[in-house]
Amino acid sequence: MISFKINNIPTLFIKGYTPADTDTIVGFVRAVGEPTGDSVADSILFIDTPATLPTVAAVRKLKAEGYRVVFKDHHGIEAAPRNEVEKNREIAVSELRKLLGKDCNITVRSLHPACSTLVKVGEFKSALAIIADPDADGLTAAMKAAGLSYPELDEDAAKLDGQPSLQVTGTYISQLLAKGVATLPPTDPRRPESRDKAKSQLFSQWVLAVQGNSDALANLQKGESAYDAAIKLSQELAENAREVAPGVMLVDVMDKLGFDEGTLQVLLEQKPNCKITVVRKGIGPIAALNGVQYSLAVAKAFQPGLDIRDLLPSHFETGPEAGIISNVSFLLHVSQPVWEEQIMPAFKSLK
Repeated sequence: MISFKINNIPTLFIKGYTPADTDTIVGFVRAVGEPTGDSVADSILFIDTPATLPTVAAVRKLKAEGYRVVFKDHHGIEAAPRNEVEKNREIAVSELRKLLGKDCNITVRSLHPACSTLVKVGEFKSALAIIADPDADGLTAAMKAAGLSYPELDEDAAKLDGQPSLQVTGTYISQLLAKGVATLPPTDPRRPESRDKAKSQLFSQWVLAVQGNSDALANLQKGESAYDAAIKLSQELAENAREVAPGVMLVDVMDKLGFDEGTLQVLLEQKPNCKITVVRKGIGPIAALNGVQYSLAVAKAFQPGLDIRDLLPSHFETGPEAGIISNVSFLLHVSQPVWEEQIMPAFKSLK
């Protein structure tokens, strides 16, 4: 969880996944100011924050206290729910629409690949606060809503929120953000604040750089050498990849830090007949609980016809504790037991 002001609007970057997140969101808004009865001045914008039951709880509390809540997001489900997480998200979306009416706009990625496309520049420049997802898409959307933008922002935001291999293909200023995110310190469950502090500094510096601050731009450019080193390490790691099932390329990075996962994914996809890439690592929300995390991604050429969640039983639960995380059809993160007991056997039926 990080927070700072964007164009003088207090902005909280958080994922609403737990009851503690509910309390953090409500506490943040209360600390910013009490409702005055002015629907514009009392507006709280939620943007790029997936609909979850804890988020619904926060929205309900804020509405009850007199704040106007506006919810804009692109994490809607395009097909029938496939698991408990998607069922709960569908319930949460329904609840938000009932609570907020016309102030709720929840769409899907295929229509809005970036959440910045859901707002006009400065549409919420008079809002009391903004709640956004703690990633580049949430940052760019919050910026645009608060009144800070540049001509290519929407296109950059879509790339920043896409596959890792696409994230450094935007404009130069966008590339600096992507490279900065790629070289953030890994999540350390013993010191989770270290990554949050680094991300907060990166985000705030990038906002200043977009506004033309030369010192902030220079600070961002210092990170390019670290990214270049990460590219080199990624190339070395890719050379040690092995095929663990037909069309499945795995690389083990358990004892490696400082590589760029987007570059590594591209290099793995270039292997002959590669359909799915797998990175075995010791960082990430699942690794924080289980020690090991397998991050799977469908190679871009095969994404239209391959849903990676088909490797799992239809009734699977998701979350770090369950050892499964998947929000989109082409990405999947699992624990060691899930890898051994479910994923590897399922590869035998992969077409």
